[in-house]
Amino acid sequence: MPFPRMLSRRRSWFGALLALAGLVFAPAPSRAEPEDRVKATYLYNFTTLVKWPESAFAGPQAPLVVGVVGRDPFEGGLESYLRGQKAGTRALEVRHLRVGDAAALQGCHLLYVSAAERAAEVVRAVRGYPVLVVSDAEDFARKGGTIGFVVRQQKIKLEINRGVAQQARLGIPSDLLGIATIVN
Repeated sequence: MPFPRMLSRRRSWFGALLALAGLVFAPAPSRAEPEDRVKATYLYNFTTLVKWPESAFAGPQAPLVVGVVGRDPFEGGLESYLRGQKAGTRALEVRHLRVGDAAALQGCHLLYVSAAERAAEVVRAVRGYPVLVVSDAEDFARKGGTIGFVVRQQKIKLEINRGVAQQARLGIPSDLLGIATIVN
């Protein structure tokens, strides 16, 4: 084997070894950070999988509105993650909302309620509206929310309240129901 070609292979092997060492010895990210990325990914997937009635939108070009209620656990990261993404033909728009603003809450399609907030109050404010309400508050889906994030065996799992979804006229696909625990 000619020397330059052998040297080239050694360099690429050495570069790969350095990259691997960088991954192994790099400081570990905070525990909450990867969990929030998983939740943001779930939220995006909900926008593409769940079906809202056409009456939930102001028109065919209206965006699908994702509201973050209360403290933003994503620290603005949800906006950057969803920027430029679409749910079908609809652009995604992120809004930050307060619990007491019922009209703003009702104007959203998907609401993420931070666990520290008054989740039951948000659920009451949007009852009867086609709004998918998601939270990691304890027993959220069992207490009237649509989808609850729960941690089991160090993994984020879903609990879906199918009755609440039906009352809100939301179509939850069987693929999503199949990976979740169904609660009432």
